[in-house]
Amino acid sequence: MDYIKSELNGSVLRLHYLKDTLVFNTTSHILKYIEKIISTTSAETIILDLSVVDHIDSSAVGMFISVKYELSKLHRSFVLVGLTDNVRRILQILDITNYLGAA
Repeated sequence: MDYIKSELNGSVLRLHYLKDTLVFNTTSHILKYIEKIISTTSAETIILDLSVVDHIDSSAVGMFISVKYELSKLHRSFVLVGLTDNVRRILQILDITNYLGAA
């Protein structure tokens, strides 16, 4: 998928999101991709790097929550990293930064 670059290092799978926005028209495709990766890898930690993302909408937030929930049922971790100021602000307003393990 041209929106995400993935790299597996031991038990950690790092996903680099490559576009500057993560909004409704892309989140369903990204979620399907992440779900496929989750089901085909034994990685214990999934890291989603959003360092190039300047804007997210509610569908992206819903996707983060869904991935976090599914991984927690499998006793695996999900972490968001590389948050830009705007993305961090949105997550803080929604009061879910800690829940998502956003670093």
